[in-house]
Parts: sequence; structure tokens; C-alpha cells
Amino acid sequence: MTKKIVPVFLLVAICFTMLFSCKKYNNTKVDATRNYFPLALGNYVVYNVDSTYYYGVAGTQAHVSSQIMYQMTDTFTDSKKRLSYIMNVYVRPYDGAQWVASSVILITPTANSLLYSQDGTQYIKMMFPVTDSLTWQGNQLAQVQDSSFSFLKGWNYKYSGMNYSYFNGNVNYDNTVSVLEDDENVNYQNVDSLVSGYRTYAKEVYAYNVGMVYKEFTHYTWGSPDTANNKNGYRVIMSATANH
Repeated sequence: MTKKIVPVFLLVAICFTMLFSCKKYNNTKVDATRNYFPLALGNYVVYNVDSTYYYGVAGTQAHVSSQIMYQMTDTFTDSKKRLSYIMNVYVRPYDGAQWVASSVILITPTANSLLYSQDGTQYIKMMFPVTDSLTWQGNQLAQVQDSSFSFLKGWNYKYSGMNYSYFNGNVNYDNTVSVLEDDENVNYQNVDSLVSGYRTYAKEVYAYNVGMVYKEFTHYTWGSPDTANNKNGYRVIMSATANH
């Protein structure tokens, strides 16, 4: 009788092992497109930053060059018990100067998105899996009722150029994806000089296994009469120059 029972138990054990192995494989399937924004402690990216600030009817423009470093430094559990990451921001006036701590960005990956909290407001920076032409309301969590952020309302983010190489002015990256966040011309200058308006443009480029390697953010307004000097706002370009 023992000889008959042992093979039965052995067969059951084999079937159980096969079933467990299949379940384990399916449950651990990873979305490789999340590597467009890798989350690993110690990782950092250094950017050259070129900024232009516009100061109204006097036509004053200020140009500032600097460097910024984003570095993943720690993790924590947020109020919804989700693993989140702390990304410290450091600034310096030029390459070789001492880094100075500036601010903190909080990043929370969810089942299908990446939440990004900066300067008191939260954005849905990315959606997963990454696919060309995917669109989403990236600023739906932003505090748009605050006058400082009201211009963020209704932005429709869109992926494009997935797997394309991209040269950001400093480094060429083989595998990237671009996110056009907003592109608005309202009563664009030289169209109607008697009407006020604004210009907003926001774009980011992410490289595989690196993160953001390029950012352009423009927002300025003008009143009437419309002239090239009648601007209030800024334009900032960040381009990665080193990473680890």
C-alpha cells in the first residue's frame, strides 16, 4: 500500500510546484517602461539651466545660467501607506561650485502612474505603461484654484517619440520618450496689438534608465498694447549633462 501512496503524493507535489511557479512568474511581471523614470536611491542627474525672466513694460530681461542636481536620497510611506521617494534638489551658480540644498520633490509610484509633488502642488508626471500618443490630464491634482497655479488648469499631457534618440544640447540619449504637457498661444504677439494674451509651453524628455534629460517651461503674459517688450514671465530650459 505504501508503494501506491508515495507516487500519488509525489504527483501532487509536482503539480503544486508547477502551479506555484506559474503564479509567481505572472505576479512578478515588471513594466519595463517604468525605467524611463528609474527610482533607485543614490541616483542623480545634473542639469545645465538657462533662464530668462521678463519684467513688463520697461522691456527688462534677465538671463541667468546655473546648474541643478536632482538626487534620490530616501524613501518614506505616505498617508495612503504607499512607498514614496524623496528627491533632493541642489543648486550652484556654475560647474565646480559647491552644491547648496534648495528644495525637495516627493515622488510616489502608483499602479499606473507617477505622482510628483513640487512647490506645494502635485502632478501626474507619467502614466504606465508608456505608449506613443497616450494622453492624460497631468495637472488634475494641482492646486489650480490658487492664482499662482491657475494657468496649469486643463493641461493635456501626451507621449511621443518613444524609443527615439534625443540630443539635448549636451548629451545624446539612444532611447527616450517625450511628453508635451502644454502648448498655448492666446492672442499671440503681433496678431492683435490691442488685445492682451499669454504664451505657455511645457515639454519634458525622459531617457531610459536615466530619467528626465530635458525640460522646457515657458509662461509669460502681455497686456495692451502688445509689444515685444511688454512681457511678464519666464522661460527655463534644463538639459542634463551628467548622471549616475
